[in-house]
Formats: sequence, structure tokens, C-alpha cells
Amino acid sequence: MKFSASAPALLATAALCLGAATPSIADAAQHSRSRHHKHVAHSVRHSSAATVSCNLYASPSGSDTTGNGGLANPYATLVKLDSSLAPGQTGCLEAGSYGSTTTWHELSNSGTSSDQITISAAPGARVTVVGYVDLEAAYTTLENLNIDGSNSLYASHPAGVNCPDNTSDPLVIAGNNDILQYDNYYQSVASMRGVGIGVGFWGNADNTIIRYDKIHDVGQCGNYDHLIYLSHGNNVQIYDNWMWNDSHGQAVLLYPDPTNARVDDNVIANSSLGIGFGDDGTCLSGNQVWNNVVANSTRLKGDGWSIQGVLAQAPSLGSCSTGNKVFHNDSFHNPGGLSSVSSAITSTQLSLTGNMTSNPKFVDAAAHDYAVGSGSPLASWGLWNGS
Repeated sequence: MKFSASAPALLATAALCLGAATPSIADAAQHSRSRHHKHVAHSVRHSSAATVSCNLYASPSGSDTTGNGGLANPYATLVKLDSSLAPGQTGCLEAGSYGSTTTWHELSNSGTSSDQITISAAPGARVTVVGYVDLEAAYTTLENLNIDGSNSLYASHPAGVNCPDNTSDPLVIAGNNDILQYDNYYQSVASMRGVGIGVGFWGNADNTIIRYDKIHDVGQCGNYDHLIYLSHGNNVQIYDNWMWNDSHGQAVLLYPDPTNARVDDNVIANSSLGIGFGDDGTCLSGNQVWNNVVANSTRLKGDGWSIQGVLAQAPSLGSCSTGNKVFHNDSFHNPGGLSSVSSAITSTQLSLTGNMTSNPKFVDAAAHDYAVGSGSPLASWGLWNGS
């Protein structure tokens, strides 16, 4: 589905941050592992990407017309490769670049609950997918890819949003049981930057998993452009990722009604702020955030207001929103401290407990190496080492 002002998508205005203009569900038509608090099987979760076994291939020198997907006669595009795969198969992209800033990669071929469809870089290949990636399919895995999400397909913003047009649609996940893993997502063209990854703007994004990814360098529009925007979906899991460089939004925004999301063991650096919570008269419930590091946040700004960077923020929640928890996280060098949560929000709606303010001692934050060494106070957390 096209993410644009003329089709259903989610980026517009509602007061989510102390009167801030932040996307609302009312504007959706306009703009278009349940795990407990514990280091659960980190030795398994932190294993490196598995060896890829390829069933079909695409290559920048291939052909969607005369190719058959074989190694000697590959397809040319990501879309053709995806549409040709059967459940349980893996499609491999040979080295090179696929698409441009005007390309819409719509992936609509679903796997099954027992046989995921996988699209990966071929073994040893450096692959870059450029443009708008629209994952409509269910039971699909995208892995081992560089994804430059720069595109010009977001034609115009809703009325009242004073931001550049012809900017980037986010990587959209609209199918259920999809996985993004071992991917490097960014938007290289600064003038086209927008939201990074959008989950559940439409469709059914239940059981989405985003893990072992590097997500960075997105955003340019006020306070609208988040690294990960989780709109709808049950049991979405976001863990063991590194996220950095977004001065125009929150690292992870949960709004307006995801349920039972698990956001844990991520490193977030140089974002406006860490985790945001909000609803729109809907039910934002059962979401848990733990073992994350939020460091060097800056400030989230809107028209005539600003909020200093914090670990977590929530300006208001309705009575239907309950059971949201933020616990055992590290907030380091954030000018606003741990949180900015309205005093009207009860601990039944959103609780913050056991969070800390320690220097995580990254290996080399300047080079975006957010691994923690043996001398870090977080060494026992089992955070992802970036490989």
C-alpha cells in the first residue's frame, strides 16, 4: 500500500508531548515471543546470522523477463524474486544495488506459520536495497541487507504540518509474523529523510520481530520522524538493535494502541528521546520496556514548545490504557533525566521502576560501536555486540 497523503498511512497531528503535534489515529486516513523480564536465552538470541542456503536469485544484471531465478539466469528485482518464492524458500540477492529513490518495492508474497519466506543477501555479497520497502506479506523475513530507505514517494504532508514534501516513506511492515534481522537501515539523502520503520500503520502486524538491526540517520520533520513507529499490533518484539541519529523524533514510539509489545536490550543514542507512549482514546496496554540503554538524547521540539531528552515520556493516557511498564533500563547523559510523564498518569497505566543512570562505557560511540566492554556496569545484561 502506498504511504502517502492520499492513501491510508499514519503521520499527522495529535497532542502526545506536552501539547506537541504528534501523529494521531484520526489522521491515519489522511496520511497514510512473549518474554518476561529476564535475560532469556541470550546465548541463542545473540548468535550471528545463520549460513544462507539460496533457492532463487536476483542480480542487478539479471532479467525479470527472461530470467528464471537460477544462479546462471537470475531475476533483476527484489519484487520479482519475492513473488517467485514458495513458502519455506530463500531468495538471495547478488552483490550490488537494487532500486532508486523512486522505487516502490512492494512485497506481498506470504509464507506460512511453518514455512517462512526469506529474502537475504547471497553469501558474501554486499547488497543495498534503495527506495520504499513495503512489506505487505505475512511470515516473511528480510535479513542481511543494507536498506537505504531514501525515497521521494511521500508526496505531501497533511495540512498544518510545515515540512518538506517528496520525502521518504518509511519501511512499512503491514503483515503479521514478519521478521527484520541483521539489516542496516538508514536514509542516506538528508533532504529526503522521514520516519524510519513503521509497524502496523495498516494491515495486521501482530508478532512482528525487529532484532539485530542497525537503524539510524532518519528524520528531518519537526517532531514527527521516529526511528521505529509502532502504531498497531499485538506481541510485537523489538530487541537487540542499535539505533542512533534522529533529532526529529523518538527512538521508539508506541502510539496509539499496540498491545503486549516487548522492547528490550536495545541501544539508543543521539535521538531526541528514547521511548514514547501515547493513545488516542484507544487502549495502549501490556507493553513492557526493559534492559534498554538510552544515551545522549537531545531535545524534542515542536511549534513553540520543547522537551529535553529522556528515557521515556508520556504526556497523557486514557483510562483504557493499562499495564505498561518501563523497568531496569539505563538512562545516560539525557538532559531531561529518566522521564517526562504526566502526574495524571497512574502507575497502573504506566509504571517506571528500577531504572538507572550509569555510564554504559560503549566501545566506541563516536564510531557507532555501541557494544559494552567487560568493565561496563551493563556487562552482565547480555546486550548485542553488533555482529
